[in-house]
Amino acid sequence: MAKMGLSISVDAIHDTFQSQISAPQVLEQIPVAKTPIIPALAMDVNNSTVAGNIQAIERLMAQGGVFDPADVEDGESPDVTEYVVLVHGDLGTGERIASMQQRRSIETTPWQRFQHVVFVPGLFHLKMAAADAIWRALIQPMSARQDQTSLMHDIAQLRPHEIGIFGSKPGFRMMHQLIGHDGICRHLDCWRIEVEKMNNAHKMLDDFAISKPSLEELKEIANQLAREYITTYKLT
Repeated sequence: MAKMGLSISVDAIHDTFQSQISAPQVLEQIPVAKTPIIPALAMDVNNSTVAGNIQAIERLMAQGGVFDPADVEDGESPDVTEYVVLVHGDLGTGERIASMQQRRSIETTPWQRFQHVVFVPGLFHLKMAAADAIWRALIQPMSARQDQTSLMHDIAQLRPHEIGIFGSKPGFRMMHQLIGHDGICRHLDCWRIEVEKMNNAHKMLDDFAISKPSLEELKEIANQLAREYITTYKLT
């Protein structure tokens, strides 16, 4: 596995070509629009229940000036029947919103069915769930720790004094750091293998950096890495 010390050479290459790297080509750009933000008032509701989530959503909509079209005159409130309202929260909130919509599925109007509500997990909660899934799939099972390419084998090199913690139940912060560090090392290791294929004299990335590769060479290697390690049938 590539060592973190190689980041010095990588940073040097980045600094050399930073001025030559332009912004990505725009294909389908989302128009920039100003979104008004309305601070919500505090609410005395129990978000741990389905009924509490119903109350919270109804009150938040009301604070934003959105009401049931059947209860207001035309034009007094925007009709969101043909639109969606994104609601953020943790995974528990998502489960209760799903239960809420299932319970209300027999109602007659889209508003009463909460048809406009679309749950979107908050990014932090999504990252927590993803980190937990990686731990359950790639670290917790003993069968996932056997070969040299296992994540636990990488942990033995990156965090040798914390193997026991990772094997039992690490917290989100530890898993988040591990995923980032291990991903960096794996990326660098792929680069090390590829540059050595191109030139046997480049046993380490430091040797490759000293050779002062051109930007076109780096692009060619990056494309080859994508073909070899990402878009290939060999990984299926």
